[in-house]
Amino acid sequence: MSPRYDWQLEAQPDSAQITEVATDLKVPPFLARLLIQRDITTPEDYEVFINPDMARLHDPFLLHDMDKAVARIQQAIENQEQITIYGDYDVDGLTASSIMLETLQSMGAEPKVFIPDRFTDGYGPNAAVYRYLQNSGTQLVITVDNGVGGAAVIDAAQEAGMDVVVTDHHELPQVLPKAVAVVHPRHPDGDYPFGGLSGAGVAFKVATALLGAAPVESIDLAAMGTVADLVDLTDENRIIVQMGLAMIRTQPRAGIAALLNVAKIDPATVDESSIGFGIGPRLNALGRLGDANPGVTLLTTFDDDEAQALAVNVNDLNTKRQALVQSIAQTALEMAQTPENQARRTLILAHQGWHEGVLGIVASKVVEATGKPTLVLNIAADGQSAKGSGRSVPAYHLFNALDAVRDAMTAFGGHGMACGLTVPVANIPQLQAAMEAAAEKSLKDRPKPPLAIAARLTAADLTLDHYKALRQLAPFGNGNPEPTFSLRPDLIDRIKTMGQTNAHLRFVADGAAVVAFGYGESAQALEAAQQVKLAVRLDVNTWQGNTTLQLRLCDWQLQAPSVIDWRGPSVSAAQFRPALTYVFFDARKQAKFTRQFQFGGPTVLADELAPHTKDAVLVDLPKDAAQLAAAMGQLELPVRVLFYAPPEDLVALPTRAECGSVLRFLAAHPQFDKHHLPALAKAVHVSVGQAILAVQVFFELGFVTIKGAFIDVAEHPAKKPLQSAAAYQARATFLALARELQTADRRTLEARLTNQNERHQHGN
Repeated sequence: MSPRYDWQLEAQPDSAQITEVATDLKVPPFLARLLIQRDITTPEDYEVFINPDMARLHDPFLLHDMDKAVARIQQAIENQEQITIYGDYDVDGLTASSIMLETLQSMGAEPKVFIPDRFTDGYGPNAAVYRYLQNSGTQLVITVDNGVGGAAVIDAAQEAGMDVVVTDHHELPQVLPKAVAVVHPRHPDGDYPFGGLSGAGVAFKVATALLGAAPVESIDLAAMGTVADLVDLTDENRIIVQMGLAMIRTQPRAGIAALLNVAKIDPATVDESSIGFGIGPRLNALGRLGDANPGVTLLTTFDDDEAQALAVNVNDLNTKRQALVQSIAQTALEMAQTPENQARRTLILAHQGWHEGVLGIVASKVVEATGKPTLVLNIAADGQSAKGSGRSVPAYHLFNALDAVRDAMTAFGGHGMACGLTVPVANIPQLQAAMEAAAEKSLKDRPKPPLAIAARLTAADLTLDHYKALRQLAPFGNGNPEPTFSLRPDLIDRIKTMGQTNAHLRFVADGAAVVAFGYGESAQALEAAQQVKLAVRLDVNTWQGNTTLQLRLCDWQLQAPSVIDWRGPSVSAAQFRPALTYVFFDARKQAKFTRQFQFGGPTVLADELAPHTKDAVLVDLPKDAAQLAAAMGQLELPVRVLFYAPPEDLVALPTRAECGSVLRFLAAHPQFDKHHLPALAKAVHVSVGQAILAVQVFFELGFVTIKGAFIDVAEHPAKKPLQSAAAYQARATFLALARELQTADRRTLEARLTNQNERHQHGN
């Protein structure tokens, strides 16, 4: 089974450097190695990395137009103007809106919050909504986590007399809005030291500028938005997330505490994974399935009962969202496997009746399964337009690929790894051509995505202390990836599937528990693997108060055996159900088995095998080594083996004494009818097969004559050893071969069969 990623071992520091850094920083060598790889080698760098300090946050007024934004917002507050915060329906947008709401309320304002509906309003500035806001009395709109892509709408609003302050972090289009202020960390006319802020991070900076100090009480929200939006966890983002997570662990606000409760997460254990996989998906479910406005209420309420009721609703919606994703993803993955799509480097999967709110998640699942940049679109009921989301791989800039045909789309926005769009159905082929053209350059050889391997571990490295040490590098995310290690275990055991649909695996590698999410269908491949190499991350599992080390599988390299051993004392119907090619050496066995069992694939005689036959099962025993070698020469490895024979086929050679008893019986019964050999066998206490073989040997050596059906003992035959008869030698050879094929250990058997296969492949 081939790995999903291209494993790339990071540069390994030498032992002297590891010792030096470990001594200087007073850390274990295990952690010192990881710190060196992150270029953290001095006590000063280490202190900055592990201990967050608000004083190291950049001056918010270095952001482009921050002075203009602050001045206009302060003016609106002083003049008691109606302010509307225009947010977004994802976690970053909800937390950014909540930060801005709390900040303005603390300054005496009474702003309104508008979270657009994903389905009716779409992402970003909407002309109809802006007109509605203006007609309802809004004098100042503050966008959070959106706005830079809405030049036409915002410019029209400004001309109509409603001011707009844009705060955003998304990709910058060529034409920016003519707003009162455009606060963006990567503004082309700006010079901000760090361009990686999330929407919540930008809102936090605006709040800092308005208040004259960082709003520590909102840093938990900024941390959630930063983690959920997958921005780089470096520079300011690292400080925000470190301090925000610490706040959630010790004093979570009512809404976050309620979310943790329904997600069954202990606040004391909250980390970046808790946000990314526990809280984030639940909050996102609001906007994916309906109205996301309750998300702001949940995040800003001080009422524990209200928070709990809202969190329960959020959790129910998330359960519904999960069911939708599973259903749509199944259909999308089937579409991805059509011959046309298999030939493409990129995918556009469009279908009617798909829920638009979950298509981004489905796209991610398709990318994970296929490794191809993918758009997943819902076709409207009228069949004229399609709307959905896209996800990509690191080597392919999805935004740039589609930006080349922006005019073909009704709406479009995003970044290198993800996008959202609406497109006329008639223009989908144009998008497909543009994506394929971009793939021709960046995905020419269809490279697997890289997987950085921090170090190679041994069983001795798998300790709870090492897990605790590397957690000092957290929070992990883009820009500060969680270390991944390779492990070549000597022993894999206790393999079993888990989850409601058995979609996941759990096994033990060199004594350490390993969880493998999404690998449930590969249990047999792991069991059969000749050699296993794992790419894992260190984690913990707490059960009944006991915490133990646990490994999370990221990828594996399985060296499949050339021979898959299905041998046993009997056969079962289940062994013949897979869609394989079942090879028989004996036509009589083939006929008998096809009457007795239902085969999932064709049955074929070994002597009639076509060259390069794949997925073969050797069912019965060959008559001799030559027949086996000829069959192996026609097969592609791996090959499955049963080598079954009923007990009566494997009766031992008759001894000299037993042969003598048969001969004496024949002498005492002249003109013995050969059809009565079973009676002879019973009389002299041998098997029917032994009696038949004895007669064959006697006839070959001249001990008996056979005329028609009658057997007579010859007079004065020459003495010859039984072993000199060809029939005796053939039976002895067959039994020896049968014993070897049925009882040899798998490695010995594999060596024999693969050697025969290779000799044929090389013409030897």
